[in-house]
Amino acid sequence: MIREIFSSIMGEGKYIGRRFIFVRFAGCPLNCVYCDEESKGYFNRVEKIPGSGEFETLQKMEIEDIINAIDRLKTPDLFAVSFTGGEPLLYHKQIKEVVEILKDKGYRTFLESNGMFPEKVFYFDIASIDIKLREHFEYIKDEDYKKLYKNELKTIKKLYNLNSDVYAKVVIMEETNIEDVKIIAKDLSDIGNITLCIQPVTPHGNIKSPSQKKLFEIMEACGEYLKDNVMLTIQMHKYLGML
Repeated sequence: MIREIFSSIMGEGKYIGRRFIFVRFAGCPLNCVYCDEESKGYFNRVEKIPGSGEFETLQKMEIEDIINAIDRLKTPDLFAVSFTGGEPLLYHKQIKEVVEILKDKGYRTFLESNGMFPEKVFYFDIASIDIKLREHFEYIKDEDYKKLYKNELKTIKKLYNLNSDVYAKVVIMEETNIEDVKIIAKDLSDIGNITLCIQPVTPHGNIKSPSQKKLFEIMEACGEYLKDNVMLTIQMHKYLGML
């Protein structure tokens, strides 16, 4: 189910600052402590004018409606169409139909996913996989976390082998263990030439951002395996008040 389709600036990750059309899907099996997805109560919103933040609500959102919305929101500076969430791969069959049409129209496609469904992933021009840490959850069983992490790596490897421009992102909190992120960097380097985006959590409530010292230490630790394929990004769109 689609929450909204709109045009904005990519606020995080490897392609921060680029113009995107975002197709945001509702729902995610995970419940990360920093996520506000469930607080959004709207569905089927489509931005009226690119970047305006003004929406209309459609009665339905079929494949044709999605394509029409994307075509209407296309701007000369558009970089790609992002399928985001929530977890978009919950709707992988519908998304695949949309992606095939978009490719025929010359659009570049982008996936933002938590990577928990390697069996559902398929080729996108670009993909960002959000690797989770244990502290991202109020509680998670050890075997469940290990399964999730294994699937995240499987998803990254599958996309890499499909020649997608895939990169990983990990949200860093004050309590994050540097060694945990270092292990992720090593595992990514074993797959191939993968960029890792280190992202300090956006503070809210009891969630606190990591210190500058911790961020530098984590980047240096990751650099032992990834060299200069590690970068820090923030949620720029939130600082700018954008969607």
